Amino acid sequence: YLFSILRDGLSYLAICPSEVSPLLVLEFLHRVADIFADYFGTPADESAIKDNFSTVYQLLEEMVDHGWPLTTEPNALKAMIRPPTVMGKLQSVVTGGSNAVVSDALPSGTVSNMPWRAAGVRYNQNEIYIDIVEEIDAIIDATGNVVSSDVSGSIQAQSQLSGIPDLLLTFKNPEVIDDCALHPCVRYGRFESDKVLSFVPPDGNFELMRYRVKNSTMQGFHPPIYVHPHWSFSENSGELTGNVSLTVGIRSISSLI
Repeated sequence: YLFSILRDGLSYLAICPSEVSPLLVLEFLHRVADIFADYFGTPADESAIKDNFSTVYQLLEEMVDHGWPLTTEPNALKAMIRPPTVMGKLQSVVTGGSNAVVSDALPSGTVSNMPWRAAGVRYNQNEIYIDIVEEIDAIIDATGNVVSSDVSGSIQAQSQLSGIPDLLLTFKNPEVIDDCALHPCVRYGRFESDKVLSFVPPDGNFELMRYRVKNSTMQGFHPPIYVHPHWSFSENSGELTGNVSLTVGIRSISSLI
């Protein structure tokens, strides 16, 4: 069985000798691509992989154990394998060795029930940023009415909080949320019963949640933009020419949170 994804111009392939859950393999490949982007910057393209090949090798060695995903949390990996630095690259050029710095000690989250969060995190200013990124696929007729639509989104977070913060995120209308994919830090039982996100966040950037909007709640849906087409035709010396112009504007819509 062959699985592949395309990210930043690179194809990530996984070969499985027996039948496994396809979503498990695809999610792991996306996680590998995310880790590379976190370590080497965006885009994690071919040149980034070539320049940091030794670090890539060490990361894959820690992320996969005998063919199964093992450590995929960025904080746990950074505690074992430090991200590449300019000094590390200069040292590897001079000495001819590897620029991957591997720690001999296990990360603190490995022996706890929160492997996604490092211990002893301290900030002078505690803050967290939440971004909702949504993608709308819709077909609109000539009169502006929505023929069909599909809305999917994700909640991206950047956490800079000290200690072990316990956070609660509530939604204005949780009934519209469907097909959720939650970060391991979210308490799934609490979300199933109360439709709220109760979690201890990882440190740094992470994706808290992915979701889709129920089609049954899309009645009367108006997209956040409107498009008005205008076209005209003219004939000059026997030649028929046409002109099409589009007027695009923004509508205000309510927030999910």
